Amino acid sequence: MRPSGLSAVGSLPWGTHFCQFYGDRNDLADSLVPYFKAGIDANEKCLWVTSAPLRAEDAKAALRQAVPDLDARIQRQQVEILDHDAWYTKTGRADAEATLRGWADREQQALSEGFAGLRLTGNTYWVERSDWQGFVDYESRVSATFAGRHIIGLCSYCLSRCQAQDVLDVVANHQFALTRREGAWHMLESASMATAKSELARLNEVLEQRVLERTLELQRAVQARDEFLSVASHELRTPITSIQLYVQGIARAQDAGSLSPEQAALRLRRVNDQCGRLDKLVNNLLDVSRSDGKEPTLRRESLDLAELVSRTADRFADELARARCRVSFDAPEPVLGSWDAMRIEQAVSNLLQNVIRYAPASNVAIEVMQDGPDARLAVRDDGPGVAPADHARVFERFAQAESPHFKGGFGLGLWIVKQVAEAHGGSVTLASEPGAGAAFVMRLPRG
Repeated sequence: MRPSGLSAVGSLPWGTHFCQFYGDRNDLADSLVPYFKAGIDANEKCLWVTSAPLRAEDAKAALRQAVPDLDARIQRQQVEILDHDAWYTKTGRADAEATLRGWADREQQALSEGFAGLRLTGNTYWVERSDWQGFVDYESRVSATFAGRHIIGLCSYCLSRCQAQDVLDVVANHQFALTRREGAWHMLESASMATAKSELARLNEVLEQRVLERTLELQRAVQARDEFLSVASHELRTPITSIQLYVQGIARAQDAGSLSPEQAALRLRRVNDQCGRLDKLVNNLLDVSRSDGKEPTLRRESLDLAELVSRTADRFADELARARCRVSFDAPEPVLGSWDAMRIEQAVSNLLQNVIRYAPASNVAIEVMQDGPDARLAVRDDGPGVAPADHARVFERFAQAESPHFKGGFGLGLWIVKQVAEAHGGSVTLASEPGAGAAFVMRLPRG
């Protein structure tokens, strides 16, 4: 978009071909001086082909008042002002085809000289009645010539020399027209053009809003990524540091001969615990990396969900005990179905880890049973509970609820549970109130 210099017009795209109806030389100076001043300031090559009632010398004098260094710009060939008869004498072009080629050549010259494009105007006062139809035919081809080029053209028509039919011809061959009424310039455009511009403005507003929303989303995503990388770095570094300290302690104690078999076994168990923690963190990260918005790949097999959950809970017995959780397990009968054993174990592990982190020292009830065509797995605790506003959020990736008992983690555990449940065609829900514990219920089709 290029500044037109005309308040009634605003900015214009390259390729614009418009016209004005003027009354006298004052009208011409009032419109063309700011029009060319804007082009000069925007580093455009400017060509002003004049005619009565405002000839070349008068045009230079008027423009010089707005552009004090006009003569230097004329010397540098940024500005050229000449009468129409001198223009044709200089170019040797009087037919329509040659004139159109002339405009295109001037644009290429302007670009090669380092200007942004070509801004031009021509006053049609000199056109005789006998030449009118030929000139109208020429004007009808100008817009197509300018299209796609770095050219803006303004044609000036003396209103007193135009008949009613002439006005219609002129308006039809230009993108829009200007006319002066009560001392101000006004734009003349068809109702369809006005409607199109209004719709374009509306669509631009919608697009700008979407761009703004998308920009905010990207900013939030970048912020979440940075926060996640910070947390991930801390979470991965913690078990690695612990492993290093344990190994170094074992090595020093062995060198000093002060390490008993019981002490060695205890420290090795701690190393193993930290390795297990590191393995879980890495597996969670791999799940996020592999998912990329897709459901996990399942390897279904026939199994007893009750037995699988029981075995997984046994594996967490020591961790639950250290968290002072009292665990009960209820599975009145086998619950047979076709599921991915590794994925189900992963979901159960994350549910139990969630209890250890957010509901320590609580009573934990694990239930597995058939419920119609589904299997139903519930993990309940009587810990601090979850605020209703966080019920949906806790299942989002990287989301974590506030807790006085646990800080850290990736915020991936419950998201993984939800991914596993939905990949099997099931669901997971949370029922909880602050201070009244939490119940996570996962339903899985048995088929």
